[in-house]
Amino acid sequence: MNFFQKRYFLSVCLILIIVKAYPLFLLQQQNIDTLYKEAMHPKDLSRGIILSSQLCKIAKQKKDDIALIKGLNLLAEYFWEQGIDDSAKFYGYQSLNLSEKYHVDSLRAGTWVTLGLVNYDQAAYDSAINKYKNAVRLYKNENKASSLAITYKNIGICERKLSRFNNAITYFFTSIKIFELLKDNGDLADVYNSVALCFVSLKNYPKAIEYNKKALAIRLMMHDGKMIAQSLNNTGFAFKENHQPDSSIVYLSNCLAMRAREPDSSILVLTLQNLGSSWKMKGDFRKAESYILRSLNIAHRYNLKEDEARGNLDLSEIYTLQKKYAEALTAVNITANIAQSLKLPELLMDADSAKYNLYLAKGDYKQALYYSNKQNRLKDSLFTISKNNAISELEIRYQTQQKEKDITALNLQNGLQKKIVGQQKRSIIMLIVFAVLLMVLFVIAYKNFRNKHKANQRIQLLMRELHHRVKNNLQVLSGIFTLQLQNSKDEGIKNALRENESRLVSMNLIHHKLYADSTTTQIEMKEYLTSLLQHIKKSFGQKKQVSLEIDAEPIVLEATKAVAIGLIINELATNAFKYAFDGDTGRIRLELKQTAKSKILLTLRDNGKGIPAPGDKATTSFGLKLVNLMVNQLKATLVVKNENGAFYQMEIDV
Repeated sequence: MNFFQKRYFLSVCLILIIVKAYPLFLLQQQNIDTLYKEAMHPKDLSRGIILSSQLCKIAKQKKDDIALIKGLNLLAEYFWEQGIDDSAKFYGYQSLNLSEKYHVDSLRAGTWVTLGLVNYDQAAYDSAINKYKNAVRLYKNENKASSLAITYKNIGICERKLSRFNNAITYFFTSIKIFELLKDNGDLADVYNSVALCFVSLKNYPKAIEYNKKALAIRLMMHDGKMIAQSLNNTGFAFKENHQPDSSIVYLSNCLAMRAREPDSSILVLTLQNLGSSWKMKGDFRKAESYILRSLNIAHRYNLKEDEARGNLDLSEIYTLQKKYAEALTAVNITANIAQSLKLPELLMDADSAKYNLYLAKGDYKQALYYSNKQNRLKDSLFTISKNNAISELEIRYQTQQKEKDITALNLQNGLQKKIVGQQKRSIIMLIVFAVLLMVLFVIAYKNFRNKHKANQRIQLLMRELHHRVKNNLQVLSGIFTLQLQNSKDEGIKNALRENESRLVSMNLIHHKLYADSTTTQIEMKEYLTSLLQHIKKSFGQKKQVSLEIDAEPIVLEATKAVAIGLIINELATNAFKYAFDGDTGRIRLELKQTAKSKILLTLRDNGKGIPAPGDKATTSFGLKLVNLMVNQLKATLVVKNENGAFYQMEIDV
């Protein structure tokens, strides 16, 4: 190598050394506090990550543990804001480990919040709550009121996501108190909005309206146009769900006028759909259709497939009410196709429900039954998935809300469904349970309204609608029984259908009584049980010449107890007609006596061949399991023995 080559080689090496060493020299000269301030307020997230990384490097070189923890905190926060959750967790836990090692509690709270936000984005809401609670303890020690209030708000949001609405509202109100003291109106309005969302989920729409209006008042004072429009839309939606279409239209129209000035018209879709639903509620189908069609045009323009599907679902309901069945079917098929392509089972179930209502309105009961069964299968599937994903959370909710009876009934229902042959019989059982629940809701709602003496026009409308729905469901059940009896050739299935039809009659008799006399929720038992036994006798035709003896005192019971007693008498009397008598003649005697001020004695006996041995078909049937369930519900004890025939007796508290 000659002289010039050696000289050139040394020059290149010197330049490389300078290039590598100069940034390190600059880092050493960089002031940590200045760099931290720059990293706290970067021009963009990428710049923030670069500055935070430099801060960490300098802090390591200078062995400044506090600065290193601050840099790691910033890196975790910026990576979370960019949606890079793995990096956010990595730097967050590094920061926590160092904070605990050097006992720097003042920097740990922010890190716990960032890690909670990461868990929230990953839908790990319980984990997020635990991390937020760690931050709460630290913020309390440091008296950081604003950060504490925001963290309480975050916990409330997670609780709402988990459907623990009472817990969510408690945390929201805790944050509200702090925001009010701090006069932080922006966050206060946001929390009011979150409280309103909880009440919407709880179907307490008057409360939802109240808190939406509070949020709206603050946002109007702040002249925050975007958030004002959001509050107008939310308030209008709550009025719509509360069946107050006039108020809903006022708020939604104001929201529409504000949002029409915004450049991105895709935000108008939900407001237009809510307006369409409100006009449909008022019976103005022309205006309802125009708003829904306008929302569909925007959804199509912005390729908002789910909104397009929901708009077509609304459109199908409007066409069904106008008896435009072909147009309704076209619209709901669009919804079903989009729901399948986007894998949205709940929306697909809503589409099947719309088709069921469409074919029911047309009088095509065969297609209505098909979509009813399909809807129920989807409902079963969704329930199973939900149960597998959140079984522990469900257990907590049922324990805190004292719903052990609901769990028992649900387990019994699941056990019975496994023993019923065929999908058609499962659908019938579900429809019967649905009808019973509607009747119970009817009785509870009527009694509460009567006690509070609020028989105003809105309550009367709700009661009429509830009566109508119960009546429709009972009619649908009756039609389904008739249709399946005609089509079924299996005698076992026919017998099961006849038994279910008899159970339906025991409930239907009570509904007719309540529907005829809207001033009471009580049933005269002698008249009711006489009608029930005569119907059972009639259902067995002329081949069973069984005499009925009814000795009942004029006792009046609440409808809930009357339903349970009716189902018990129905099952026991039906068994007597089917199994008790060797020939075609016999005698069944029913006695109902008042034995004390709050107790009645119910006795049913026959002069047949007596109660069969355990294990016999008659003693292991679904009917007797239903009898035991009703006896438990009444908190009574059933005495069963042979006494010149079968003998059943219960003492019931009234």
